Amino acid sequence: METKIESYIMTIYLLAQVFSAIGALCVAISSFAKSKNKMLVWQITDYIFTAIANLLLGGYTGALTISISIIRNSLMVKKKMTKTILTILIVIQIIVGTYLNQLGLIGYLPIISSVSYSLAIAITRNLQWLRWVIENMLLWLIYDLTIKAYPAAITDVTITLTTLIAIIKNRKTFSKQ
Repeated sequence: METKIESYIMTIYLLAQVFSAIGALCVAISSFAKSKNKMLVWQITDYIFTAIANLLLGGYTGALTISISIIRNSLMVKKKMTKTILTILIVIQIIVGTYLNQLGLIGYLPIISSVSYSLAIAITRNLQWLRWVIENMLLWLIYDLTIKAYPAAITDVTITLTTLIAIIKNRKTFSKQ
């Protein structure tokens, strides 16, 4: 017989999975956006749902990382992102993320992923960008499986595979850049 506490925990867990699934749907929609701004707005929407899912599942470094990503993408949409602001966001992410980390090495994966994504936005060409997407998705996959955010993990695998296909399919185009 299930106690009220067990019922509450299961409700929170299921609610987290719903938020994770909504976030996964938003990130999938973002890949079809016709402009960078629309893609960033869909990513912000994904981040809101995913941050809530991470909080509900005890993934505090993931929630923090995603919250800073919301700020980063919002500034990019408003064309107010500078290298100084990006550097400040990265430093905040590392310091506060280290403080909040309760998962050991696994807890650092979202921080590493977000820092590398932020750097990729600032300095890379298409092929390097796609390689960073794969790296980031694999780091998030490990993290999402650890905190049991299964819809997000499925999205991580899907994005990794489709990005790998894009690299293979377009390697001649990328080699000319």
